[in-house]
Amino acid sequence: MESFYDNESVAKYLEYMAYLNTVSFSLLSGCGITKSITDKRSKYSNITINIGLYKKAIPEYVNKPSNPFDFNTYVWKDKKVKRTISPLVQALSVTAMNLSARKILNGTLSIRNRDEMIYFLAYASVAQLNFMYDNLTNDNLLYSCKHKTDALGNDILEMDEMSLNMLSQYYACEAAALTQDLINRTKYYLKLSSNSKKALDSLLPDLCHIAMKDSLYTSSRILCQLCDSLINIYEYTSFSKALIYNTVNVLGQELCERITSKGEIMRIPNDTKISSFFTLLLSLSTLSRLYLLFGFPNYLSCSNTLFMAIKEYWNEEEGIFLKTENNNMKYSIKDISAIFSSLSNFRKCADSSAIYDIDRMISSSFRNMILKSGIFINQSYPILDEEIINLPKTINTSKKAPPVFLERIEYKIDKSKFKIIDDYFNAEYSLWSCRLLL
Repeated sequence: MESFYDNESVAKYLEYMAYLNTVSFSLLSGCGITKSITDKRSKYSNITINIGLYKKAIPEYVNKPSNPFDFNTYVWKDKKVKRTISPLVQALSVTAMNLSARKILNGTLSIRNRDEMIYFLAYASVAQLNFMYDNLTNDNLLYSCKHKTDALGNDILEMDEMSLNMLSQYYACEAAALTQDLINRTKYYLKLSSNSKKALDSLLPDLCHIAMKDSLYTSSRILCQLCDSLINIYEYTSFSKALIYNTVNVLGQELCERITSKGEIMRIPNDTKISSFFTLLLSLSTLSRLYLLFGFPNYLSCSNTLFMAIKEYWNEEEGIFLKTENNNMKYSIKDISAIFSSLSNFRKCADSSAIYDIDRMISSSFRNMILKSGIFINQSYPILDEEIINLPKTINTSKKAPPVFLERIEYKIDKSKFKIIDDYFNAEYSLWSCRLLL
């Protein structure tokens, strides 16, 4: 008989997986530009953190980790690395580290060396945020840069002026708000650079006004992502409360207008194109969060409609959501994390009659799409600790690899079996997922 994993256990396991992924890449991997910290009081040695992160890498250690208190023991190989430093990856990394630190602070994540881990996460958050706003900006907007080194070993950043992405600007402001709030909470002697502070003081209000002005022409998927990012600022900090309240509710009401009685979502108003399964998941997660925060009844009614639509994708025999009718289906870690985010957020406001179905979906999805799929490389060595975090067994464990989420898997219906089709570590995909799971 298959094991049943209750909702609370699944949430806890996924939080620890997201934490391990975040620490392994964002803090320790060495995949990017690094900075050393001198702290003679610490029991940790060779304290070197990432400040500018690459987009892609092969998750493989240089050497077998031997000393859990040596930062250098967890460095990844410089192999098939995409040496682009993007504001989206930087912002998602900072946010994932912030959320990890918050979980440790409130006791949700039980970490042995909690005080030092919170400090490392806070320090790296500030360093990566300041690096982003000090090096990746042009006319107050963020762009991706190619990282190169000259003949003398000096770092050179070549800006890609075609890489402007407005979503990155919102995620970056979210990262700045959460980081300043974490500094205020912990009382550490850390501070944002003047450019990072400008994002909170000037850019955030501008972005809110842009989001409201353009809401009618923004795709449903982007509406959800903008709204979700601003909700984090509203829920976790005190910045621009009134303005963000107005903004997220304008976006939320616009999203509700696009949902049909059958649970289909128009990409934009009066469009014949219907949004994907992924956007359905994002919409359910976002509207559930909006209802829990603000209580507008149409947020709940639309959430109920979307849940009924999502149930149509559930296959009881396979124990997973089937996105298409094809025999072979590809799932990214973003797809999988969106499933858990939507179900767990909706569960908090769902009618009691829906809880049984939600819990079965969460349990089966965790068992099949996480444990049996190979999408998560389980822990072989303790990370900055003396003991390994106790997690359920997965089919993917490697003594050469860190505990992280891989980019993509494939499911074959005729064989009822998953296989890994991309063993890359995609920083954007993995850190976006960690942000949801934390």
